[in-house]
Amino acid sequence: MTELLITCVKKNAQGIIVQVGIDGNIFDVKTIAEKIWSRENTYFTIANGIRVRVFALRHTSTNEPYLTTTTNVKLPNNLKYLSKC
Repeated sequence: MTELLITCVKKNAQGIIVQVGIDGNIFDVKTIAEKIWSRENTYFTIANGIRVRVFALRHTSTNEPYLTTTTNVKLPNNLKYLSKC
């Protein structure tokens, strides 16, 4: 299993993360979610000096995958604070 760093995000007009940047490449959320669920890769990010693991979940109403991080007191979802790709 490979561990990869997510360094940036792309959001849609509603502010929802739809793509992430890894090693200079852009991937959609569904692809990353599938790699997490299949245990092919794990992902982490560093925002404001805090390293956290990335998890893939499904929205309860739409069943669409989304990415989130472990929660901490300072930043509930560190992906939202990454720079734009």
